[in-house]
Amino acid sequence: MIELKKFIELNEQEITLVWQWRNDKKVNEFMHTKNFDMQEHKNFIHNLKQDMSKKYFLVFKDKEAIGVIDFVNIKKESCYFGLYARPDLKGVGQILMDEVKKYAFEILKMKTLKAQVFKNNDKALKLYLNNDFKIEKENKNMLNLYLSNYGGGVE
Repeated sequence: MIELKKFIELNEQEITLVWQWRNDKKVNEFMHTKNFDMQEHKNFIHNLKQDMSKKYFLVFKDKEAIGVIDFVNIKKESCYFGLYARPDLKGVGQILMDEVKKYAFEILKMKTLKAQVFKNNDKALKLYLNNDFKIEKENKNMLNLYLSNYGGGVE
């Protein structure tokens, strides 16, 4: 069974766990924001309480924390998302992606789900393309992708 726990509801142990994962080399290499200290992490979580344009979740499978999914720049019909697995786990990307799509389309009622991915992040790119994401544009380092819930183009 999959459960999502809002970052703003995490206990101290879970806050520390997410901070450790986020600063892990395997996770961090594909993030825009690199290493940050615990106080910055706690401030970020605290600020989520007032910011309706962002939602972050710790994902549990059968009571075991397996990764993080997030939604940012939430607008009426579209948002960006991110995900990362617990650094020592393999094979949970599709589970996280399924939760992203379910939450975005069923709970947030998005029409378009967007992502940015580093071109050299082969695992993420493969996961997104296998889930019917389309490449919208690219620059030197990044690809912008989207998935429409109704089969149309990007809004």
